[in-house]
Amino acid sequence: MEHANNFQILSLSGGGYLGLYQVVVLCELEERIGKPIAQCFDLLAGTSIGGIVALSLALEVPATTILHAFEKHGQSIFSARPVPRSTFGKMIDLGRALFNPKYKHDGLRNALHEFIDPATLIGDLKHPIVVPTINLTKGRPQVFKTPHHERFERDHRIRVHDVALATSAAPTFFPLAQVGDELFTDGGLCANMPDAVALHEAEYFFKVPTTQVSILSIGTTTSQFSFSHSTGRNLGILDWFYDTRLMSVILSSQQKLTEFMLTHKLGDRYFRIDSAQSKAQEGDLGLDVATSAAQSTIKGLASAALRESISSPVLRRMLQHTPPTPYFYYGSHRNSNNL
Repeated sequence: MEHANNFQILSLSGGGYLGLYQVVVLCELEERIGKPIAQCFDLLAGTSIGGIVALSLALEVPATTILHAFEKHGQSIFSARPVPRSTFGKMIDLGRALFNPKYKHDGLRNALHEFIDPATLIGDLKHPIVVPTINLTKGRPQVFKTPHHERFERDHRIRVHDVALATSAAPTFFPLAQVGDELFTDGGLCANMPDAVALHEAEYFFKVPTTQVSILSIGTTTSQFSFSHSTGRNLGILDWFYDTRLMSVILSSQQKLTEFMLTHKLGDRYFRIDSAQSKAQEGDLGLDVATSAAQSTIKGLASAALRESISSPVLRRMLQHTPPTPYFYYGSHRNSNNL
């Protein structure tokens, strides 16, 4: 499908319960513009928790509804445990995932039921979307998509809940997700920051020149990570999994690389909202930490980041964009002119 003029993408990173950060940012943006944020963008993209949020926004679920659901269910999705502070406590926490995932999908399903009907299909979404996952049955990344191209004949029949569980099935945290007869794990292992995936979609399937693409990318405070020399050099399995080191390196390094490339490629048409955790804040925060202290810290970081960003003419221009009505080839909005 050909697309004219400026083409805008909203891209949401993964990060477990730290995804609350981007939901707070989205709440404040929707309050400012007075309408669903999806109505400002031609394409949505999201991975892991960002995928869940993007799927919800594509249905025009208010960001405040998503926020309340994850505040309410955060401790049932993960747990009420604070970040372990002692080495012994961290080893005990690691041991919880030694033979089985730390959590079941029940809490996440209950949260999803708060704002997405279980019968809702990808073909029912009101706005184009791409959601990266990893298909373990086929041994390759797989991107679930709305039917915004005539070749996309498969995904519109799949339930939104199934895609949400597939993109967020983080290793050691949740069981593998099953969609049909195939097994999936967290898309964050290959595209935790799906900006480049979304750009490719715009260029290749929407036929938009790169010079016409703009991206608003919102993170989850997970793009900063480093080791001290005291960690040592001879790290084994326990060392890498201790304190989620391996997952943190995977998430942060991907995001830094993607941000570097997209900044060069798009220049001032690329705008990233994210924050770095201070050393003190790291004591409250984690991928699976849903305590009241974590919630307060995440909200504070998000609000501060938006206050710094909202005066940017780039962001203001993005929020004034009105895309053409989406065109879908299959699903309940097939050939629809009125969503």
